[in-house]
Amino acid sequence: MNLWLFKRKSSRASKTGIVAILTVLVVTTIASCSQQNNNDVLVTEIGVTSPKNAPVKPTKPADFFAIGLQRQSKGDLRGAIAAYSQAIKLNPKYGAAYNSRGLAKFDSGDKQGAIADYNQALQINPNDAQAYNYRGNARAALGDNNAAISDYNEAIRINPNYADAYNNRGNARAALGDRSNALADYNKALELNPQYSVAYSNRGNARAAQGDTNGAVADYDEAIRINPNFAAAYNNRGNARAALGNKQGAIADLQRAADLFQKQGSQQLAQQATNTLNQLK
Repeated sequence: MNLWLFKRKSSRASKTGIVAILTVLVVTTIASCSQQNNNDVLVTEIGVTSPKNAPVKPTKPADFFAIGLQRQSKGDLRGAIAAYSQAIKLNPKYGAAYNSRGLAKFDSGDKQGAIADYNQALQINPNDAQAYNYRGNARAALGDNNAAISDYNEAIRINPNYADAYNNRGNARAALGDRSNALADYNKALELNPQYSVAYSNRGNARAAQGDTNGAVADYDEAIRINPNFAAAYNNRGNARAALGNKQGAIADLQRAADLFQKQGSQQLAQQATNTLNQLK
C-alpha cells in the first residue's frame, strides 16, 4: 500500500492551520497465480507469501519469479527486478512477472517503468483486472487521476467484486474533488470487505473533507479496531480530534502515529506527525 499526503485547512488543528491527511492507496501483488492482499501500510511493504524453498539452481521462468517474490518481500527491489527480468527473458508472455516487476519498479520510484510493465501485462491478457488496478495506481501517483479512474473502471468491469479497485478509485475521485462519488466507492469497498481498515480510513478522510468530523472519527476508530498498528489512521484521527477541540486525544493519537511510522521505517511521515504534535503542545 501507498500513502498519499494531502493538506487541508483547519481552524483548530494547529497554529499554522495545516492538517496532514494520509490517504492509503492499495497495491496487491501476485504470488504464482493467486492474489495476495497487502495489509501493511506504506510505500515499500509488499504483501507476498514467499516460497519456503527457493530453487538452488534456477532454470525455469517460475524459478526466477519465485526468487523475485522472495527478494521483493525482503525489500530488495533491485534484486527482485533482476529476477523478474530473467523470468521474462525466458518467457516473454509471463504476465504475472510483468505485473510484479511493475510493482517493484513502482516502489523504486520508477512510475513510468511500472506503467510500461503493466501495459505489457495487458497486452498478454486484456482482461487482467489487477494490471488495470496497478496501472491506475501508477497513473494516480503521476497526478493523472482521470486516466487512473479509467483504469479502475476497467478493473471493476472485469471484476465487480474488486474491493481494492473501488478503494483506489475513491482516492482518485477524492483527489479530483468528487467527494460524493469517492464516498460511494469507499462504501462499496466496505460492502465487499467489512474488515477493510484502509477503506475505513479513506472514507474518514472524505467525511472530514465534507465537514463531517465526527463521522470521520468513527471511521478512523473502525480502521484502528481492525488494525491496531495502522499509523495513518492514528494520524488522521489525531487531526480530526484536534479539529473538534479534543487536544488531549489528538496528542495521544499523533504520538502513537509518530511512534508507529518510526517503527515502520517511514521517517518523513513520522516527522510530519511529530511536527503537528509539537504545534498542538
